[in-house]
Amino acid sequence: PRERSMAASAFVAVGVYLRDGVSGARIKPDLDRAFDLFRYAATYFGNADAQYNLARMYLDGLGVKKNLRQGVNWLELAARKGHPQAQAMLGRMMFTGEASGEPERARGLMYLTLARDGAARDQRIVDLHAEALSAASEADRRTAGALLEGYLRERN
Repeated sequence: PRERSMAASAFVAVGVYLRDGVSGARIKPDLDRAFDLFRYAATYFGNADAQYNLARMYLDGLGVKKNLRQGVNWLELAARKGHPQAQAMLGRMMFTGEASGEPERARGLMYLTLARDGAARDQRIVDLHAEALSAASEADRRTAGALLEGYLRERN
């Protein structure tokens, strides 16, 4: 398991270098190869960082045709593994209805709460959670709390 984790992290790190390029090392972006590395680490190793990066590529249409459904699916896989950035992005998209066309405010708030708890030092995530919390109704907050309890119970 340790070697699998290290290998997956290596695939993700190289994928990030290839996605962004490294000017000092004269490595130009290669989005196709970055996508392949993320997809391999996401599917073969089930790596949450790879799943998140793959989701971002689909959502942004970066190196691949923009595909909301694929992006949300990969985000959800990473979010269920406790990836705070995936939880925050998925939560925001669900809360606003961007993920499915219909707002899922309680479920979105649940994911934003998980993200905030998992990345309390990330001010962007804290702000996203606060914004959603202030826009949510009392019923949304109660339902999100119940969903969160069920989610945590299921994970444990």
